[in-house]
Amino acid sequence: MPWYLVLGVVAVLGIVALVTHLLLTMFNKRGWVYYRNPDAPKGSWLGLGEEIYQPASAHVVDQQTLEDSVRDQAESGDPETAGGPPPADS
Repeated sequence: MPWYLVLGVVAVLGIVALVTHLLLTMFNKRGWVYYRNPDAPKGSWLGLGEEIYQPASAHVVDQQTLEDSVRDQAESGDPETAGGPPPADS
């Protein structure tokens, strides 16, 4: 195999790797994927499989999050955010 053919294949693979890296970096900034991010949740790819086979667990988490936010709003004392009646005008 001639040296220039090997060099060409290596160059093409390098360009493909560079373009892939740049695209994944752009997607990471937009929040579409986790790529080279140390704060990324570990094992996040398992969430999809769990959601497919146990969809009720996602609803339980959503309901708990909703209840927590309603409780936090009620504890804040602000009637507009607590869902209570608006304050009476004097």
